[in-house]
Amino acid sequence: MTSQIRVDSIVPTTGVPTGGGGGIIQVVSVAKTDPESLTSTTTETLIPDMEATINLHSVSNKVLVMVTLWATTGASFAAQYAVLRRGSDNICRGDAAGSRNRATINFGGPTTYDNDQGNYGPGCISVTHLDSPAATGATTYGLYHADADGATNALYINRSVGDIDSNIYNRLVSSITLMEVSG
Repeated sequence: MTSQIRVDSIVPTTGVPTGGGGGIIQVVSVAKTDPESLTSTTTETLIPDMEATINLHSVSNKVLVMVTLWATTGASFAAQYAVLRRGSDNICRGDAAGSRNRATINFGGPTTYDNDQGNYGPGCISVTHLDSPAATGATTYGLYHADADGATNALYINRSVGDIDSNIYNRLVSSITLMEVSG
């Protein structure tokens, strides 16, 4: 005999902590296993296969969004960045300050492109964000990339810049995982 517990809400005996949530109600995860070579422009564009949809049960529930992205840029000081979106709404961005980009993650600079990382393997970038969508039903989250300076630099996902067929080069997996947290 198989037993199941079916719930729409899990709340600790002491109540839900301020700014937090209760128990996990469901988990949705999407893995991107294929390598990708993208051209970033000033238009924020979805990174293929870096999008997941969760069907929320209550407006008081939250979504724990976890993104792991293996990426490197095709230029040493590209102004590339990515933003996390819920549908068409931008979430999890840095504060506005002058003409600076409001981003979730940044790809540019020598930390993601140097002789070792750029040629032999991309760097891992991760984001964890607790979102309060105040909605029920299907809710979609995605990671979008752009190049702020309009230079149309290359962005490599799950692969190195060189991507040569050799055991010193890697192919990796990126993912987006959504957890519905009871409110």
